Amino acid sequence: SALNITRGHGADNNLRGGFSEAWSVLASLGATLARGKPTSAAPATSPGAVMLVTLLSLPIVGGSTRAADRLASRGFERASPAPFASGPRDLIVVCHRTPDKVAQGRFRLDNLPDGRVDLLARCASAAIFTSHGVRRETRLWLALQDQSVCLCLDGSTARGMHPDERTLAAAMKRTLAVEHGATSRADTANGWSYHAGGLEQRLRELRQQRPVSRGPRPILQLHEDGEATLQALLAAGGGGQPAASPGAVLVLGDQLGFTSGEEALLASAGARRATVSPRGLLTSHCIVLAHHALDEAEARVGLAASPVE
Repeated sequence: SALNITRGHGADNNLRGGFSEAWSVLASLGATLARGKPTSAAPATSPGAVMLVTLLSLPIVGGSTRAADRLASRGFERASPAPFASGPRDLIVVCHRTPDKVAQGRFRLDNLPDGRVDLLARCASAAIFTSHGVRRETRLWLALQDQSVCLCLDGSTARGMHPDERTLAAAMKRTLAVEHGATSRADTANGWSYHAGGLEQRLRELRQQRPVSRGPRPILQLHEDGEATLQALLAAGGGGQPAASPGAVLVLGDQLGFTSGEEALLASAGARRATVSPRGLLTSHCIVLAHHALDEAEARVGLAASPVE
């Protein structure tokens, strides 16, 4: 069972009450597990497993280590992923029906769903951010097909960014507005950049870039009707080279998917279709799952980060 304890700033009394209540549930589950008996609170797919999860990436401390010590005294072990540097990768999100006011940076920050700016910001957050850090080897390309332009967020140059939608939308707004005549500010160059051309231009440029001493960059199209799961394609590879090699280019659609012209363009570029779930997911969720699959595959074959020519 996963026991989520949400912690934030302020409202100390509520937090103490919430933690005390959660601790009571946890202690009860722990006592049941100690007796070696199943509990109705544990799902059948993971009998007897209890996981304590803290949200908002905050540790269970509250000014001391008492909570962590109490967990340790009951046999809980602290688990965290091993540090890992992923290979360079580019993610392209193909966006349709983007209003001109969005492409020109004239959207309102208090109404991000208008023009689906919220979708763009969520994709940026999922693509670049990790817990307490960013993916320095990742670039996200938001291809605004109707305007034939791209916004790029480069993890290696991102500065002053936070994963919330409003902060990311504000950075996009500044970058787009400057390109359309607004006065540049010191915080404009914060990892975002403006590029002419849509999906076709990006594929042409990215295919010319490749990791040093590696072969052509694999292009993977995430699609609900993929020929196989992304994990399977990464494991199988192709052309004598693992698809997990540094330099992978992933192409995702927005809520409207891909046009027939875009499908043909990707096919001519040699893209392989992959799926990350048997169900239709949000684009931002697909990005997280794709990152996970690539991280696992690269760790499995021992690939280290490699610069791109």
